[in-house]
Amino acid sequence: MTEVMKTVGLYKENILFDVNFSMNKGEMAAVMGPSGSGKSTLLYLLSGMDKPDEGEVLFDGDNICIYSEDMRADMRLKKMGFVFQQMNMLPNLNIMDNIILPAYQSRQTKRGSKKSEAQLRDEAAALMKKVGIAGLENRRITEVSGGQLQRACICRAMMNHPKLLFADEPTGALNKAASEEIMEEFVRLNREGMSVLIVTHDSKVASCCDRVLYMLDGKISGECALGKYEISQKHNREIKVSNWLEKHGW
Repeated sequence: MTEVMKTVGLYKENILFDVNFSMNKGEMAAVMGPSGSGKSTLLYLLSGMDKPDEGEVLFDGDNICIYSEDMRADMRLKKMGFVFQQMNMLPNLNIMDNIILPAYQSRQTKRGSKKSEAQLRDEAAALMKKVGIAGLENRRITEVSGGQLQRACICRAMMNHPKLLFADEPTGALNKAASEEIMEEFVRLNREGMSVLIVTHDSKVASCCDRVLYMLDGKISGECALGKYEISQKHNREIKVSNWLEKHGW
C-alpha cells in the first residue's frame, strides 16, 4: 500500500529519540502511552506544527521539514484535518460559519478553491447531514451538546478534503455515549478511504483502529495489529487492546 506519512530517525531533544513510523493511505491508527511519553510532540512534528532537531517527516512523499513556516501552514490548511479535545470553535460564529471557516480561508489563497460561499455552505450542510447534525446550522456553540459540537468539528476538519485527519484526544471531553458516536464517525470516514491518526488515552477508542502504537520515553516501544473494525468484534478487540496495554505496564 502507498504511504501517506513516514518518519525517518525523528529526534527532538529530550522528547523523541529515533522514531521511525509509517502510515498507509486509508489506515486508521492510534498512538497511546503515558503522559510525557512524546505522543503530542509526535503529532506536532507529523503535522508540521513543529520541526524536529534531526530526521525527516515525509507527507505524501515530500519532506515537510524543509518547508518554510508558511508552506507548512498552507499544507495543514489544505491537506490535513484536525479534531482536538478542546474544540476551538469561535464563540462569535454559529455552527455553519465555524465549519466553513477553513474552506473560506483556503479560498482566499492563490491556490485555494474557487468555490463560492454558497457552494461551501452546501458542502458543509451535506457533511452535517452525514454526521447527524443537520438543522443545527444557525445554533451558537453554547446551544448544542458536546457530542454535537465534536461532530461539527469533524465537519470542519473535512471541508478541505484532507489526505490525513489528525485527532488529539477527540473523545476526552465527552461522555460515554457521545464518545461512541464520535468513534462511529471516525470509523465511517475511514471506511470511505480517509487516513486517520488518533492520539488517545482511551483503550476503547484505540480498539476501533487498525493498529495501536505504544509510546514510552520518546520511543515507539510496541505495536498491536487489529485489522479493520467490525462491530461484531467490538468486545474481543477491547479485551485484546487491554491485555496488550497491561503487558506494557499501562
